[in-house]
This record gives sequence, structure tokens and C-alpha cells, in this order.
Amino acid sequence: MGTNNNLVAFSLFLLLPHLTSSKIELVDKGYRNIVIAIHKAVPENPQLIDKIKEMLKEASNYLFVATKFRVFFKDVKILLPDTWTTKPDLYKKATTETYSRANVIIAGPKNSKGDDPYTLQYEGCGKEGRYIHFTPNFLLNDKFIKAYGPRGKVFVHEWAHLRWGVFNEYNEYQPFYREGDHYRVTKCPKDLSGKVCLGNDCSKCNLENANDPPKEGCVFLPEKYQETSSSIMYTPVVKSVNQFCNKSNHNQDAPNDQNRFCKLKSAWEVILESEDFRNANEATDLSSLEPQFTVMQESQTILCLVLDISGSMRESQRLERLQQASTLFIEIAKEGSFIGIVTFNNIAYVKKGLTYISGDDVRKTLVNTLPTRAEGGTNICSGLRDAFEVLSEDDGSTAGDEILLLTDGEDSGISSCFEAVKTSGTIVHTIALGPSAAKELEMLSEMTNGKKNYASDNFNSNGLLEAFMELSEEQIKLESTGGTQEPGDSLFGETYIDSEVGFNTTFLVTWQTDVKPDIFISDPDGKEYSIKDFKLGDKTTVGTLIIPGKAKTGKWLYNIQNTANQAQPMTISITSQPSGAKSEPVIVKTNLQQSSEPPYTVVIYAEVFKNFMPVHNANVTAIIETASTNIITVTLQDNGAGADLVKNDGIYSSFMTDYDGTGRYNFKVQVSKFQNETKAAAGHTSGAMYVQGYLENGTVHLNPPKPVVADEDFPVENFVRTKSGGTFMVKVVPPANKDVFPPCQITDLSAELLNNTVILAWTAPGDDMDKGTVAEYEIRTSKQAVDLRDNFHNATKINTSSIIPLTARSREQFSFDLEEEEKVNNSVIFFAVVSHDESLLASDVSNIAQVVIYHPSPKSRDPDASNQNRKLTVGLAVSLVTIILCSALGLIALIINKRNSGMMVLDEEHVRKKLNIVAEA
Repeated sequence: MGTNNNLVAFSLFLLLPHLTSSKIELVDKGYRNIVIAIHKAVPENPQLIDKIKEMLKEASNYLFVATKFRVFFKDVKILLPDTWTTKPDLYKKATTETYSRANVIIAGPKNSKGDDPYTLQYEGCGKEGRYIHFTPNFLLNDKFIKAYGPRGKVFVHEWAHLRWGVFNEYNEYQPFYREGDHYRVTKCPKDLSGKVCLGNDCSKCNLENANDPPKEGCVFLPEKYQETSSSIMYTPVVKSVNQFCNKSNHNQDAPNDQNRFCKLKSAWEVILESEDFRNANEATDLSSLEPQFTVMQESQTILCLVLDISGSMRESQRLERLQQASTLFIEIAKEGSFIGIVTFNNIAYVKKGLTYISGDDVRKTLVNTLPTRAEGGTNICSGLRDAFEVLSEDDGSTAGDEILLLTDGEDSGISSCFEAVKTSGTIVHTIALGPSAAKELEMLSEMTNGKKNYASDNFNSNGLLEAFMELSEEQIKLESTGGTQEPGDSLFGETYIDSEVGFNTTFLVTWQTDVKPDIFISDPDGKEYSIKDFKLGDKTTVGTLIIPGKAKTGKWLYNIQNTANQAQPMTISITSQPSGAKSEPVIVKTNLQQSSEPPYTVVIYAEVFKNFMPVHNANVTAIIETASTNIITVTLQDNGAGADLVKNDGIYSSFMTDYDGTGRYNFKVQVSKFQNETKAAAGHTSGAMYVQGYLENGTVHLNPPKPVVADEDFPVENFVRTKSGGTFMVKVVPPANKDVFPPCQITDLSAELLNNTVILAWTAPGDDMDKGTVAEYEIRTSKQAVDLRDNFHNATKINTSSIIPLTARSREQFSFDLEEEEKVNNSVIFFAVVSHDESLLASDVSNIAQVVIYHPSPKSRDPDASNQNRKLTVGLAVSLVTIILCSALGLIALIINKRNSGMMVLDEEHVRKKLNIVAEA
């Protein structure tokens, strides 16, 4: 029930530093600022650049036709990694473009066996995806064109996933579905011509007998040349296909993701509902559809710390915490990077110009320049302007450089330097410290593709340290925790270092008083590290231990004992870097989204991947810190229910429904797994279909079989991860005790028919989205699926009074018998569910499930059984004839015997009658 200060209306500002893509703009019918980035592990190959250009040129023409002459690709940026050779005459220096925020990535395959193009898409119908993933092999090897279609068409297919939130119209797990007394191909449109074949033989796959499903291995092979123009979301292989399925030809019966997630709407209907096409007309007077390309390259890290030293920084030990976090940042900064330091209050001070990071002495020098006094007012723009000067020291330009801006104060003049920030080409990351930081602060990050974070005055939350650590993409955060300890008590626990991390493993401990704690760290072999092994700051209450080389794999223990005579907060943060093993480590990324309409729900996502493969069965918890420093924990699940779109796709999610006043909130995600059955698996993705073959002039042309990836091929060892999620702002909360959150939509409703009993199953929603228990379920049925979608309350209602709802995330099951009038052969019955809470708030209509009523006729019996019956009948007949013939021959012999012996003889007429009986038999 909604009794805990639930939200009625609020605005949300947040940074999604790892998943939010670069902002694509649509200007004069042309898409601009599309960023295609190549991963640093991809070997240098200039041909990749040419292939990307070819694909986008082709795609722009296809897109223009597919959208009925509405849009095309205008401006594309190709971002090269800094591992490739620097060529200033060919490659521009990147500004705010980064690989982590690219719209399209070129990286290694999801697994060692496949090069499927796909789009990471998990927020639902009509919602933008995260990124498109192509492999270098897909771009360089033309053999994939036969299996997926021309690369330009494939790009348009993926673009539709990414930009407009439509889904696949095929289903590789259910390529056929039953329709009346026969089977049909899961495709769109229905009239796309082709044949169902088993290898080269198209005579062995019969779809016309509903009691005889297609044999394993039967696949639909489309005619390569035909007149049908739809659909791009089914397959781009067919030459004539250049349109999306629309309302008139959409196949609502197909069990595909487009129908499941988009409530039976066609792809084109969903596309027209997007912001891109509202009130849009056909483009006119276009001189060229060819995109303009800019090839850019990432450069080494050049960053300036811009730190607030106004008088308010003396409060809540903010200055001391700034020193601790800055010290950690400098200690773990990448060798070969540049760091400068600027402080500001009413005016700015350059504390240290750009300094090349090389060795401990340089780091110590930087740490010693960190501020120790706080006084005066707040002039953020003065700090930014001095930072631009510092960043220009290397090459006279600030383009592509970074600023980390930390402030705790309000500044009415912050907007005066917005334009200078935009034109500088600098990425500005912001940290709001405490509850009173300037409300416009996040705008600096938004306009420059920077990261933004919030740290409260709660020392134990470790928020400030985590915000600084987010800037280091080299570091993987394993653990981050804290707590206030009484004298003699300890902050203790364990962490796990897996074999795929361990390089430069850092233990950072902070405390609040001048009395140093006793610190004990123990590795898996029992080797102990104490406070004497830590590097202690001269001016700060912080200690750092960096394990030389590679830290041992296994369980590590830590114990931090308060030796002071008073209680004090203490924290520990543990980071590590990839070990260089052949396999990539488990990577966790975060995302948070809100709806733009009441009840303004917030969904938290955690993406848990290994080599781009989803990790199953992990324990994932979101920890939200409110503006008043209270902690809310939310368990995220990958169960395909509630906020989670697809089960076992590596995306763990949940709704957030508890709030604690207005102001900035932040969140982090903790992920762990300590059981052997954890696996990384191929998972469910949105991407172009691998076509097994095609027909050309009646001849079957087969492609090589698509590689099959088994879950057990990708075991995942024990691991722990912690990932900061960014900040968001709650501006308005409702009066207490008002219920505003309905039950969440049921998205995994299934139906099964057993004899004449229908069995429905689903995952239980909650009273407030996916929390609590609903009051009741309303189940309705119809002969038409669209009636349930559009007129649910007018459909036939089923008696559900016997259902006692279970708590959210439990599995519900309900069965009932069909009425006699419903048992019409070859008919389909559709079902949907709406949940209600105690306040009579109702969920959205569930996904629509169906059963097919089918009573096999004698003609449609199992052919194998019929053959056996025929063989049995023939066998019995032959046996009977044999017996009768033998009897007749015996009778004739007896007559001859009798004649010869003089006994009574049967006349010939009598014998003929006997033989006639045999003949008739």
C-alpha cells in the first residue's frame, strides 16, 4: 500500500555515466551527432573506417525510403581509440565524445562463436535502446551479407531498435506457431513468400497438420526476389524489403517480441508515435542523403580538479572528506595522465598546473597542494575559467580535456559561464556535496556529456570517495562500505578478488579523528597487512595500501578497529584493475529512468555482463541514499517480470517506490555471486536475424549453420562488484498516506490448454508496482486479442474469487474449465489480466496469452500411428486368408481321400461354395 510518502510528481535529473548514449539530434530531417566508437582492444585497421562509412552511406538511403522520405543520416562521428596511431592530419582530437557513451560500438563479439549484430534494448516499447554493437569481423567479412542482408539495411534494422524502441518480428525460439488446424511461420507480414525446408529438402516440413508439428531443423527460407516490401524488422535479406510492417499488414498472431512488448502494434505505428515523427512531413529540397563524417581520436587523460574552498566547506568535515577523496583519486590516477588543481571561493587560485603523473613522488607533490583552509563565498565560474587556462598549458586547447568540479554552495551566477563551457570542448564532471549545492550544477555535466554525482554529509555512506572513483575507467570497484564504531569496535568483513582482476588492487581506509585505527588485511593464504604497510597522508585521515603485482585470487578479510576514546566513522573502499587474463572481467553498469506521466515511477537497472554476455543468478542490490541521508535498499531481479523486460538477459531491475523528502538522491549497486552455478550465457538480444538460407529461382541456397552457444561454455567464478549510479533530484512529494502507485503490469502471462482446462500462470505484481501484495486479479477473455488491448473491461470476465493473491514476485497459477460453447474446434481464445490494489488503483493490461482449441479429426491423426494401424490391418487380413486357404486345401484333400476309400463324397457344388467363401474372404 502507498503509505510511505509516495511520489505524486517530481522532476528527475540524473547521470547515467556508462549507458546514456551521446545525444543524437534531429535537425532539418537529418540525424546529427551520431557517435560510432571503436573499442581500444580492436587491432588498428584503417579499413574499418572505410567500412563504417560505406555502411552509413548505404543506411542513409535505406532509412530515407523506409521512413517514407522523412529522415536520413546527416552527421556521423567515428571515434578511434588512443591505442591506434595518432594522425593529426587525418584524425581530429575528440572533445566530449567517449567510447562509454557512444551510440554504436565496434568491439569484439559477445562470445567466441558469433558475430551477431544487436542492440542493447531493455526499457520497453517506444523507449530508446542503449547502444548498437557490431563486431569488426561483421564489418570486414562480406560472407555475413548473405546471412543478415546488406550492412546498410542491417544498420536501419538496428537503428529502429535503438532510436524508436521497436522489436524483432521473428522468434528464433518459436519459429512456427499453431493457427487452427495448421502451423504458420512466425514472420511479418504473413504474405512474405518462401518455403519451409529441412536442409535442401522442402518436402519434409509439413505445416498443414496441427497434430504434426514441423520437424526439428525445419526453417523458413524466404524468396530472395519477390514483390513484398516488408518488413525490415523481420529480415533485411530479401532484396525487395525496404519498409516496416504497418497497421494494414502487421501479423498480430505471430509470437514475436514486437507483439509481446508493443501490445500487438506494428513497428511503423510505434515509429510514428516517436518524437521524431510527430507532426513530421516528407522531406523536400534535399541536395544529398550522404552523411558527413568526422574521424576523431581519444587522447590521454588531461584533467583539472576544481575544488570549492568557500566557508561552508568547514561544515560537516567537508574539507577533510574532500582531501581524502582527492588523495585517493591522485593515488590511483593512470600513469602518463596529466592532472592540475584549481581552488575557488570568491575568486580562483591555481594550486598546481598540469602535472605529468609518473611515480609516487609526483603524486605526493600533488597531494600536498590540496587545500587545507576554507573561507569566503562561492564563484564557480571563476574556478572554471582558471581551469581552462590550466588545461591549455599542454597544446593551447581545452578540447577533449576534463574538469572535475566539486562544490557545496549555491551560486546565482553559475549560468554566466555556460556558453564558455559549451564552446570549450571540455567534459565537465560535477559533484554536489551536501544539500545546498547549486541546483544548476548538473546542467554543466548534461551539456558536456560529463558525469554527475551527489555526496551527502553522511561520512559512512562513502559517497564522495565513490564519486571520485567513478572518474577512473581503469578501476573496477569491488567494495565500498562504512560505519560508525564505538571505542574498541571494528568495521570488518570480507571481499573476493577474482582471477580476472587483481592488478593494482587498492585498499583505501578513512577515519574521522586524529587517532589512527588499527588496520588488518588478510589475503587468501593468510598473509597479513597492517597499518604499517599503508601509506598514510600527512594532512589527511586516510590510509592507502596498494598490493604489488597481482593480488591473490580468493577471499580477502579486513578488520578496522577504532582505537580512539570516542566513537568515530570509518570506511573502506577496495578497487582493482583487470589482470590481463584472456577473459574480460565481469562489468557492472547502471541506469535509472523515470516515466514522464503519473505516477512518475522510477526504475533502477543494473547491467551485469562478462564479455558482453549476460551473467545469470547474481545477487544485485541497489542502495539509495535520500536527501536526508536515509538509506533505502531495493533488490533487483532478472526474472522477466515487473520492471524487468526479459528474463536472463543480464539486466537486473526493479521499481523504486519509497521516498524521503525532496532534494538530491544518489544510488549505487552492489553485485555478488558466491555459487558455482553462475554462468554467462548468450542471452536474449534485439538484432537482425541470421537467415539460414534463401530461395532463388526455385533453388535452395543455404548459409553455413549459425554457431550455437551453450550456457555451460561460459562459467563465471565468484566475484563482487560495486558501481555508483549517479544522482537524481526529487522536487515534490505528496502528502503522507496517499496511495499513488498501482500494481505493475504483468508481462509474463502464459496460457496452456490441458484437455478442456485452461492453466494461466504469471509472476505476481505488488500493491505498489512490484512491492507488497495486490488485492485482486481481474481476468478477461476474448476471441479477438485487440479487444483485450483496446476494450478490456468489455471482454468476458472469468470468475477469480478463488484466487488468494501471493506476495510480489511469487509465481501465480490459476486454472478453470472451458464452457461448452467455447470448445469450438480450430478456434483461438485470448486472455489478459489486470491487477487491483486496496485503493482500487489498477495496473495496465497484461501481455496477451492464448490457447488454440484443436480436436484432431480422423484425417489428421498421427501419420506414423496411421501407418502402424494400416500395417496391422493388412497383417491380420493376410493371416486370415492364409488360415482359410489352408482349411480349404485340407477339405479338398479330405474329399479325394474319401473317394479313394469308398466313403461318402461331397458333391462338386458343395466344394465350389466353400471355395467361393475363401475367395470372398
